[in-house]
Amino acid sequence: MILDHQQRLMAVMMHIRSDHPFFGTLGLFANFIINEDVPTAATDGKNIWLNPGFISSLDFKSLAGLLVHELLHAALQHCSRRRERDPHLWNIAADIVVNGTVLNSTQYALPAGAIVDSELSSLSVEEVYEQLQQHPNKTPKLTLVDLIPLSSPDPDFEQKQRDLGHYWRTAVSQAIAIARKSGSGFGCQGLGLSREIDELLNPTLGWRELLWQYVVSTPSDYSGFDRRFVWQGLYLDDVVGEKVQVAIAIDTSGSIIDGELTEFVSEIQGMFDAYPFMEGILFYADTQLYGPYEFSCIDEIAKPKGGGGTSFVKFFRAMEKSHREAASVCVYFTDGYGEFPKKTPNFDVIWVISNGGIQSKDIPFGKVVRMGI
Repeated sequence: MILDHQQRLMAVMMHIRSDHPFFGTLGLFANFIINEDVPTAATDGKNIWLNPGFISSLDFKSLAGLLVHELLHAALQHCSRRRERDPHLWNIAADIVVNGTVLNSTQYALPAGAIVDSELSSLSVEEVYEQLQQHPNKTPKLTLVDLIPLSSPDPDFEQKQRDLGHYWRTAVSQAIAIARKSGSGFGCQGLGLSREIDELLNPTLGWRELLWQYVVSTPSDYSGFDRRFVWQGLYLDDVVGEKVQVAIAIDTSGSIIDGELTEFVSEIQGMFDAYPFMEGILFYADTQLYGPYEFSCIDEIAKPKGGGGTSFVKFFRAMEKSHREAASVCVYFTDGYGEFPKKTPNFDVIWVISNGGIQSKDIPFGKVVRMGI
């Protein structure tokens, strides 16, 4: 009987490779196991388990959709990316993303009870999770729990997780190459990639991690040079006691969520509380620019102003005219929807993009970090 199930899986995977070389190639990297201990199907990011009775109940299109669903969970490392988040809610978020990919990128179906949310499916799993947290009353019910996090007392556990991540990134890269060579691209979407897959291949640091890394770094972090003066062509030795200047712009247009704004401002304030040598220049911006407001660890941050549309031009113009020499880095908190300057500024810029914001690849310059990641 197990042999019959394996033969059926092989037949379906052959069809998937013919229909969609991208997903078919991912299947070559997967370890499918027939297992009666799982109610339906599940993965820990390394293995994919399939209940024989459950897959027997599925027609071809639903079984193909299920296999692509589990392949995406594994390849996109949804088990290891959960970290300390709520497992149940994370599973729902991950299902929304992969089910959207199955329905939008293939002609396959999904088993009964699958969670579908077309409004959220184009986001990354981290972004969907944050959206679900903000609207708990609208969170769908999960009937097919299929993410099983790896757990082990093995002292090499973290290294094995990193190796597994490298394994699947290699698999995705090869799948993309084969799909492009065949001319079929990714699913039914031509050569374009989903946002989730793009984030896998071009990972961003957590927004707090990168923000702290940039903002509180000392001159010695840059091999003895003071990076703040590189744009002037100057390479200075460490200057003891010198203040670090940070220019911050906060998008106060109507599209920014109050909770995210509070979280971002709290993080900025925490930096200034922790590092007394830091000083900041704060702007609020919609289509107009409000500021600058100067603040430090002992200051209260000025109350937000704005509420209209969004333009980034005036902030960068102000920095070019009078504040560039004062700042080691500029940080812009926004959803990214607005008018960008046509000229790339000659100083470091970090974009902190709120949940549901513009795709990272559509931001023309600077380093991009995303809230919730």
